[in-house]
Amino acid sequence: MSQAAISVWLLVFAVVAYRIAGTLPDDPAGFRFGWALTGSAFLIQGINSGAHDAFAIAGFTGGPDSWAWSAVIWWHPILNHSRTFLLTTFCLVLTARLVQSGAGRGAWLWRNTTPILFAGMAVGGFVGWLEPEFSGISHYTAVALWDVMELLAMLIVLFVGLTSGRMDRVLWFCLGINAFVLAVSVLWFAALSRIDFAGQWVPMRYHIHFAKATLYAVMVALAYRMLRSLHNGERVQGFLERDRRVAPSLHG
Repeated sequence: MSQAAISVWLLVFAVVAYRIAGTLPDDPAGFRFGWALTGSAFLIQGINSGAHDAFAIAGFTGGPDSWAWSAVIWWHPILNHSRTFLLTTFCLVLTARLVQSGAGRGAWLWRNTTPILFAGMAVGGFVGWLEPEFSGISHYTAVALWDVMELLAMLIVLFVGLTSGRMDRVLWFCLGINAFVLAVSVLWFAALSRIDFAGQWVPMRYHIHFAKATLYAVMVALAYRMLRSLHNGERVQGFLERDRRVAPSLHG
């Protein structure tokens, strides 16, 4: 159930991100683009994750001798790696947008971000399809390694978003939480790849899933609070931006 909750929170976050993008003005800083792209990426990720959950439930319900179990084993690497490459592609596109200068530059890229995200997911699916016959030590090691790639891409986005002033504070914090989830995922899958080794300790699956679902719920709460603030007329600020208040005059 906690794993299914992750998919639900991803989809809810995507919906709120789209609503934020629709509420924001088309500002020079590009805050609107960041939320729209985030909504697209997390919507695709949530649908992918939900399909993975459906496969897993059918497989575990049918048992090891069922066709559903065989389907789970075959699709497991494809779906896992496709989400990793999807979010990595998202990070690359968002980073390119944050560092670009000039409204006309990269216009084709900004108009075709959704196909680009799907292309990244397809590459990840192909990587999963190329994996040898499923085994815990091979697949979970591969997941941990590719998650490191995604984590590095996410950290680059956070750094560029911080220094460029073109990412608002709430989106930065939401992606920061997602980066923390990735760091936990790397450690968990690295441990999980050694689950068959005698004396190896591995956290329980539902503990990790519950922690990840909780962190995604925090992301939703932050995004929803921003949406409410926008409806109340509050101004969106870049991460390092400060309110410009006029100092009181010493001479009256």
